[in-house]
Amino acid sequence: MIEVSAPGKLMLSGEWSVLEVGVPCIVLAVSERVYCKIEKSDEIELNAPDIDIRNLKGKFDGQKLIWKRELTQSEKEKVILPEKAIEITLRYLRDIRKLINFKITTRSDISQVNLEDGTTTKIGFGSSAAAVVVIVAAILKLHGIGIIKKEEKDRIYKLAAVAHYIGQGKVGSAFDIAASTYGGAVVYHRFDPGWLIKEMSTGKGLNQIIDAKWRAFSAENILLPKDFILCVGWTKTGASTKELVTKIQEFKKTNEKKYWEIINSIKNVTEKLILAIKKNNKKEILNLIDKNRIYLKELSDISGSRLETEELTELIENAKKFGAAGKFSGAGGGDCGIAVCFDHGTADRIKDAWKLAGLYPINVEISKTGLREE
Repeated sequence: MIEVSAPGKLMLSGEWSVLEVGVPCIVLAVSERVYCKIEKSDEIELNAPDIDIRNLKGKFDGQKLIWKRELTQSEKEKVILPEKAIEITLRYLRDIRKLINFKITTRSDISQVNLEDGTTTKIGFGSSAAAVVVIVAAILKLHGIGIIKKEEKDRIYKLAAVAHYIGQGKVGSAFDIAASTYGGAVVYHRFDPGWLIKEMSTGKGLNQIIDAKWRAFSAENILLPKDFILCVGWTKTGASTKELVTKIQEFKKTNEKKYWEIINSIKNVTEKLILAIKKNNKKEILNLIDKNRIYLKELSDISGSRLETEELTELIENAKKFGAAGKFSGAGGGDCGIAVCFDHGTADRIKDAWKLAGLYPINVEISKTGLREE
């Protein structure tokens, strides 16, 4: 029996701009994790109780994973990412290893986050990305391939990114894949999707594509100040990232000049924030996170996409009252906001203010470790 786990994520800086090639973001791995157990079996079997998938059996035909029973539309939607993770990994392995059938079981801390009032809920911490990472890693490990060294994690990132990219309909930046793979605080530049699509259409083997240097991609850890405190608040509403992406893409088409003006402003702020973190300049860190928020709100307002909802605005303004810097984290439209400060007294006051405003502080910490064996 092999068990691996990977953390979820929250974005510190660079939302929306990271979708553009060459533009960085800073993403944080969080303490809630997704786990995957794998063992040899007579046939491939998937168990994912968190998404109500149990004893789903299939076979790999050398190219695709074929389930042994007809799936409902709901089941197809639920299993698309695990399915692609299994397919892509087995396609990578088929030319270098004798394939082994296996039983996989996943479970998630992320889907059941504990709130301070004693209840639990699902928060947008990137559980689907973390699940793809652990499935890829578990299958590799079962086939005798390492998963801990930097170059091994680079391989896992690429396999998981391909699976996630295909499973999501060729959208997304895979910054959440990077956070789950590498852990800690990651300065991330997405791969060039045009290059990847071209490579995959040339008839090259998946091994060649995965083992190659990916155009524009980089992921490097950065050390946060020792007293850096991340406060996370939930707005009690979820958000559809796909719907928001559609709205922002439409805004890009109809007002390209203004779109790029905002994207370049976010890019410049993120690049300056990377330098401020390296210099341990706490005042500048807070100032730049505030600026990031301003540009994101401008994108929200001018595009009509409501990225910063009324609840998120209240969360941010409550944090600012106590000298912290706040913003939404991720796509926006609801879900989570964050506040950054450098002392526990301020953090406590922020959380108390959030509670009074009807918002939910989440007990979460930054995870220094990414993918790991349990």
